[in-house]
Amino acid sequence: MKMRFLKKGAALLSLLVSGMGAFAQSASPLGVHYMVDYDATQQTYTAWVVPQYSTPNRYNSDSEEKGATAQVTIKVPKGFKLTNLEDIRGNWDKTPGRIGSETPLLKAGANEQFAYYIIGKQAVETNYGVFKEGEPVALFRFKGTGTKPEDVTVLDTNDPFVEIANKSMSLNVGNSFYSRSGQQPSVSVRPLEQFSQPITLPKVLAQLAKKLQANMGSMSNELEEAAGLITYPNPAINDVNVKYFSKSDGGKVHIELIDPLGIVRYEAYETAKQGINTLKINVEKLSSGSYLIRTDKDNKIITKKFTKG
Repeated sequence: MKMRFLKKGAALLSLLVSGMGAFAQSASPLGVHYMVDYDATQQTYTAWVVPQYSTPNRYNSDSEEKGATAQVTIKVPKGFKLTNLEDIRGNWDKTPGRIGSETPLLKAGANEQFAYYIIGKQAVETNYGVFKEGEPVALFRFKGTGTKPEDVTVLDTNDPFVEIANKSMSLNVGNSFYSRSGQQPSVSVRPLEQFSQPITLPKVLAQLAKKLQANMGSMSNELEEAAGLITYPNPAINDVNVKYFSKSDGGKVHIELIDPLGIVRYEAYETAKQGINTLKINVEKLSSGSYLIRTDKDNKIITKKFTKG
């Protein structure tokens, strides 16, 4: 969804949002979340789409997701300056509009302590790759200064600023996402909005762990997602799956499986890809009992316990 600022002198007159968002009203049953996360090693923020469905599906028979129109609005403290925006998937506005301090907005009740960057994607079809339910897909990255990383967030659907911007200046600042999976294919179909709410990385991992463990019949009560490491099923009979999240490409990960005597029974050295990574370890020949999975990534060691049935 591409935005253009129309100016008369130095005054901002309006923000025009072209594309499907102008008329789409109904919500698609196949929705997505947005999230933004900070990589302290790279000193970079990344915006992600988190699908609540997988491809292929009832509306999209392809193994990969494709979509033309999208918009992400980032809410920041007024001292924050967004810079160096780079595409990961799609062609996004490199100089996004920043609003929040305009007089009509403040008179209508906008909080002067915040600013908003409206980042639109060029309305040409983008291949987002394979969508897996609950697994984040990176869209773009950016840098910024002037605040704590946790204060840079995706604008909430229920944030008062959405209505204030619409009523006071006729600005569409809401997030949006449209793809082939949004509705039944048809030559005359009206696209359905797929964005629902923003989400945080801890919640993404918590939901993913809960879904995977439920699907595999896991009995673990550990909050494995809290540290960014998910192991399932538990107990494991033939294979144990290890999922971990990487904020960037290229990180080195050392993974070990350790038996009750402290002996390393399996180890692997992996180069992480950005997003969710999965490793399957065959445990069929191991004796029954308690084992540990230990990962060493970014100089951070995480250890999780699982049971071999």
